[in-house]
Amino acid sequence: MAIKIGAPREVTASEARVALTPDSAVQLAKLGYSSIIETGAGVAAGFSDDAYRAVGVEVAPSAEALWASANVVAKVRPPEPSEVAYLSADKTLISFFYPGQNAELLELAREKGANV
Repeated sequence: MAIKIGAPREVTASEARVALTPDSAVQLAKLGYSSIIETGAGVAAGFSDDAYRAVGVEVAPSAEALWASANVVAKVRPPEPSEVAYLSADKTLISFFYPGQNAELLELAREKGANV
């Protein structure tokens, strides 16, 4: 099974960064990984959906579709409760998490069997 790495659109309105750029997707592909990004996730950082498509990145129509498809999800900001709800035992989340400040979210991820 090939590992698919995904980056959702950050839910914090003021956040312009994105966890996956077209260039980083190219580098991941060289290592054998595929990539998926939520539509619009790179716009604030200057990357259009077409820029991702041009390097072979799948563009998911929604956060739900991205989280369902990716094995590994990378985020810039800590996850919101609505995002932790998408986790399952076969998922890995790479993100700032601040476990001391987000004990309830960490416990929810643990209950789901996800790697954080």
